[in-house]
Amino acid sequence: MIGKTDKQPVSHYQPSREVQELTAYVKKDYDQGVRIINKPYIELNDRSVIQDENRGQLMFNAYVDVSVEDPSEEWKWRGTRSMARNKGIAMHAQLTANYLLPLFIAQNDDDEVDRGFSEIMQDIVEWMAQPTNSTYQQSFLQMVFGMETNPVTFMGAEYCEVMQTIKTKTESGDYSTEDILDEVLSGFNAPVYSSSQVLINNAYERSMQKQKCIIERRYTTYEELEAKYGEHENWEYVQAGIKSVYSEEEGLFYDVKDDDDYKDLVAEEIYKSRREDTEIPFINGIYMGESNTEANAIRHRDARNAPKYNKVPFGFSRIGEHFFYYKSMMNQMGWDNMLYDAMSEITMNRALLETEMPIAISGGDKIDSEVIFPNSVVSFEDPATRISPLIPQSNTPLAFNALRETEKALEDDSVSSTMSGQLPEASQKAYSVAQARADAKKLIGGTMKVMADSMIQYGDLMKDIVLNHITVPQVDMLTGDTTKLKYRSFFLENKQSGGKMGERSIKFDESLIGNEMTEIQKMEYQMKLLEESGYPDKKKSMAVVNPHLFAKFKYLTKIDLEAMFTKSSEYMQPILMALDAQMANNPFSNREELTKEIYYTVFQSEGDRFMKKPEEVQPEGEGAKGMAASAGAQAQNRMQNQQVNTAAKVIT
Repeated sequence: MIGKTDKQPVSHYQPSREVQELTAYVKKDYDQGVRIINKPYIELNDRSVIQDENRGQLMFNAYVDVSVEDPSEEWKWRGTRSMARNKGIAMHAQLTANYLLPLFIAQNDDDEVDRGFSEIMQDIVEWMAQPTNSTYQQSFLQMVFGMETNPVTFMGAEYCEVMQTIKTKTESGDYSTEDILDEVLSGFNAPVYSSSQVLINNAYERSMQKQKCIIERRYTTYEELEAKYGEHENWEYVQAGIKSVYSEEEGLFYDVKDDDDYKDLVAEEIYKSRREDTEIPFINGIYMGESNTEANAIRHRDARNAPKYNKVPFGFSRIGEHFFYYKSMMNQMGWDNMLYDAMSEITMNRALLETEMPIAISGGDKIDSEVIFPNSVVSFEDPATRISPLIPQSNTPLAFNALRETEKALEDDSVSSTMSGQLPEASQKAYSVAQARADAKKLIGGTMKVMADSMIQYGDLMKDIVLNHITVPQVDMLTGDTTKLKYRSFFLENKQSGGKMGERSIKFDESLIGNEMTEIQKMEYQMKLLEESGYPDKKKSMAVVNPHLFAKFKYLTKIDLEAMFTKSSEYMQPILMALDAQMANNPFSNREELTKEIYYTVFQSEGDRFMKKPEEVQPEGEGAKGMAASAGAQAQNRMQNQQVNTAAKVIT
């Protein structure tokens, strides 16, 4: 997109005047974005975004420059104790204990909340995040690493449909080609971008959606981009390692060789302007948009068909009131980590010198390695011979105290060694672990709130993809003048529903559109679904949804901060046991549900094996015994109705 055109060959790619003017317009915003990431900022300690990113990644990777110019200095220890890296890995374990997903609140035009549609949206988003359906989980792990090292890390929400050509053997033995959907490159995707891969237009505007424009850029293989843009009329001009750069003075494009690191790759740069509803891809500087330059609309849109940037910035902690970029964990711990390594170098080098002390010898006797060895006894002929250490005695405890204080400062900025897996002494274990957990929750809480703010924005993008792509009908077949539509079904494993762990399926039924069902009709439909699911022998729940109403609802995104902190079985078991004992005689306590929760916490999906099946209760006689039996039967019916409604739902 940018580069020097002096003495470069003229490119074969010379597009129309409209494309030239559009390229010149985009190039100005591109130049502004590059200036932003290369400008030093006081918020980043007079480093640029690129410099801060490189510094954070070098620190996290425990990089050490071991090159020495002076041979007399080679003996010194010059390494790193990797404290920042160790704390970063411990923090990553805390932040990724759960794969964070947003929650949704479904509202109609009257702002009335519908719990059924809220659960369906949540379940579909959970389905989207499964490893078999997208890269979300691995991208989430990668994004958190980026939060620790980069001043910003972007995570995108994309939906693509890419075709691939396959060969099919015919009856005659020849091969024919056909295009099918490439399931590897198609569907929901969650790519991760570093600080330098997304250019913005204003470094002091925090809201991504308020940026005048953004430019996504990445290097990838020629073959991958050929699958996306190979049919475009300008693809013939694309060459790996060569960019077409526009010169406004001459009005011509020139071919400029890329850096050696990218000589075998191709640059994809996508310009987006939300206010202008414009999205234009450039491959190595070559226009890959529509033939009509006014027809390049942004692909990602919400339920109102309004355009959105489909990238969300994530960071470790905020800087100032308006600065777009974040303070990374490595930035926050940088000075203490450097001090710790410097003190370690001084202390270790001093220990080496004291272990192998250099000495000064005066007098006429020869003293060397021939007489210096363990248990050696040497007598001197010259009474004036003296052996003296060259280095005075050091204050070693002071040096190690400084190391301990520096390590404590590092823990104040991250997580303690106890939360990293190093247990304290047995006499202090219970208190220390509890205190470390409480301190870690306070410390991580600030980062979690920053992360939650970004995840709410990301949830809005996922919701848009659900409504515009995942749940829309596809043409199944054409019969005469009739078009048959087909909706996708969704399947989740190990899903807790109604106090049971099992399979859950969601189906959109076209026959429910415009069909107002009474409660009796709903119950009859649900009983039919129960027969199909194999209830009660199989642990499976089903939901059938009206697709028209589902698409009409507004969905608000939120995050449960408490859900971001993992509650392990070891943590929950004593709490549930104590709660069970305290609620034994509480008339408002549902002992069955509490017992299920205990079994599921201990045995996970096998918990159902330990639950006693409810026995049928028949009324016997009159009086208190008959009333008790009747109450038992009513409770039994209520419980069965609850299980039926949970196992099969019709949401209209």
